[in-house]
Amino acid sequence: MRSIDHVPHARDGRPLAAGGPRGEEAPAAGDDAAFGKYRAGGAYHWREISRHWLHHHAFTAERYRRALAALGPLPGRRVLDFGCGDGAFLSWLSKGVGAEGEAYGFDPNPDGLALARSMLARQGLRASLYASVDELPDAYFDAVTCLEVIEHAHDAAAVVAHVARVLMPGGRAVISSPIRLTETPEDPHHVREWFPGEFVDLFSAGPLRLIHYEQFIPAAAPEVYFWRPPVLLRLPVFRLLCNLLSIYGGLNALSWLRLRPRLFMTQQAVLGKP
Repeated sequence: MRSIDHVPHARDGRPLAAGGPRGEEAPAAGDDAAFGKYRAGGAYHWREISRHWLHHHAFTAERYRRALAALGPLPGRRVLDFGCGDGAFLSWLSKGVGAEGEAYGFDPNPDGLALARSMLARQGLRASLYASVDELPDAYFDAVTCLEVIEHAHDAAAVVAHVARVLMPGGRAVISSPIRLTETPEDPHHVREWFPGEFVDLFSAGPLRLIHYEQFIPAAAPEVYFWRPPVLLRLPVFRLLCNLLSIYGGLNALSWLRLRPRLFMTQQAVLGKP
């Protein structure tokens, strides 16, 4: 695998030039470069996929597991996490591609990239990190992930177009986003959220072909997950139980129980490039 900040090369070893419109700002740069969560909370995604019984977050772990499963076999492949943030999911990709593969991350947020570089090095994992979307080469990656990123961008179509540009023909992309449940997003960092039909429509006329769409994590699940019952001294017992099942069993119990199964929190599109 390539080391951090390595220049991409073709399979025959020749350097590849980056593509895309020159002078164009990365689609999320204007929105995400000032994203303050990393400065305030540090590498919080890493804590959410840790084996710590309380810091672990069963919902984040489920999102990552589903995205990883949707990619298919990874050994030896070139994979990009578009909007990698602090590099937590990129660490899973780095492990997945193995010594013969290449893992890459792009994010315009300098705090996120600094955390990604530090955390990956601490874990002994290798990946190439980029702060500009224009540095990413055309049709280079076997797979691209874009998880919980597109809702931060003012131009969602530009995000999809960039993912399509860097994906090689026959490659697979996985894009996930929260399902719109309120009039305006509850997360102030989200520019827009989409109803399921609207989300699918993002890909209807673009360069990517929809292979599979799914919804998961019941909308009622957070009420149970974060509940601190007075009778149990307000201890987060349900979160602890769910986290233990997630850490040791690879299962989000609240998704398995399918609380109010007609209303979900997260949606994921698996896409192919003809």
